[in-house]
Amino acid sequence: MRIFQTIIFTMGICSLFISENLGSTGNIAHALSVGTATIDITPPIGMPMRGYAARKELSNGVWDPLLAKAIVLDDGKTSIAMITVDLIAPPPKEICDAIRQSVLEKHGISSILFIASHTHSGPSLKSNLPTREEPWLSTLQKKLLHAVDNAVSTKQQATVKVGYGSMDISYNRREVHPNGAVTMLFQNPNRKVPTPVDQTVGVVGFTDHDGNWIAELVHFACHPVVFGGQNLKYTAEFPGAMRDYVEKQLGGTCLFMQGACGNVNPFVRGESTDEGYALLRQEGEKLGNEVVRITESMQSLPSDALEIIARNYTTELDYRFDLNDEKVKEFYIKLYGKEYFDEFYKDRPPTIKAQTPIVMLGKQIAWVGFPGEFFNEFQIDLRKRSPIAHTFFLGYCDELFSYFPTIQAASEGGYGASYSTYVEVGAGERLVDRAIIALHQLAGNLKSIPEQ
Repeated sequence: MRIFQTIIFTMGICSLFISENLGSTGNIAHALSVGTATIDITPPIGMPMRGYAARKELSNGVWDPLLAKAIVLDDGKTSIAMITVDLIAPPPKEICDAIRQSVLEKHGISSILFIASHTHSGPSLKSNLPTREEPWLSTLQKKLLHAVDNAVSTKQQATVKVGYGSMDISYNRREVHPNGAVTMLFQNPNRKVPTPVDQTVGVVGFTDHDGNWIAELVHFACHPVVFGGQNLKYTAEFPGAMRDYVEKQLGGTCLFMQGACGNVNPFVRGESTDEGYALLRQEGEKLGNEVVRITESMQSLPSDALEIIARNYTTELDYRFDLNDEKVKEFYIKLYGKEYFDEFYKDRPPTIKAQTPIVMLGKQIAWVGFPGEFFNEFQIDLRKRSPIAHTFFLGYCDELFSYFPTIQAASEGGYGASYSTYVEVGAGERLVDRAIIALHQLAGNLKSIPEQ
């Protein structure tokens, strides 16, 4: 079986067994080795927080630690890594690229994927915080490198399993009325369900030869906003509570993989109190309980049908609005403040180069990364149209270019659809279509040379 080599080092994740054609000697299976690590990345108290524009106060405490979790997979030929972080977004591109280069030189790992949980109870990711002399991002970079080192040192042979369930803790926060008007339901205590939302829980798990769990990769799409803007304490939110529950029940390392949650909120919202925090933990444990239930009936994938295929695609996108237009400038300054506008405008390249990494295990599993807050419809569309049976949409992957609304939502308006978004209309559809084409190409359904 031909082995596909990873050609760009800006991606990462998974392999089980890879068969190498050795001519007359036949096919020899190479077992996957998997290693994991967890590291505390909680920043100092007193930093600005990110997630709510109206929140100006500095952080003043910690509900629970913010964590980074790394998983390294090595099939004997190719070694790749994935890092999940309890942050509003992946670390800045220069930090990610520096980590990739260091890991490539030290461990020969050619691909790393960075995925943020998108917690709104974490720090700002500006480079000079808390001080220019001791910027937190430098410490974060060192910790993430250390996490990869630890994951490499714990590698052991593994097998892979896949399973699905559902959890009714989320809703589509856009209520579209018959006349086309939109009401934003940022809070939904009466559990109205105005439009469909994907509540699928997907789990890819790795176990050792004795059946013990090495890692559980949990995919779900929902904004981690049980706490609102009044909260000033760090927390990994409901994904952190879910991970704690799963690890306590199963063992191994649980990694949360955020989906397309751009227009998806949790039903439960709590105040920043002990009672509110108990609600937050409760929602995470509900999800964790479903994960544990899923693992009880997960099926192992056949080892002779899996090989790593990893690619990265770049799509050049235009901006939706002309920031040189005085009316546009006035709108954004009024909405976010002059400091935000100046910072965004100062570093703005002429176009947006959006990366879409794809990692496949044979023709059975595919992870597709997207650099922003994509509306949930894109996740549904990707899964429906993908030729790969188990396809996972990864939001907040490697970079964050704000909201990606559907064309329909952009025409209707509302938060994330007509404002707080700056990519061209149709950008999400372009990236998903490009991914679908690529998946068909990688699956062998589309040939580069015409067939008679």
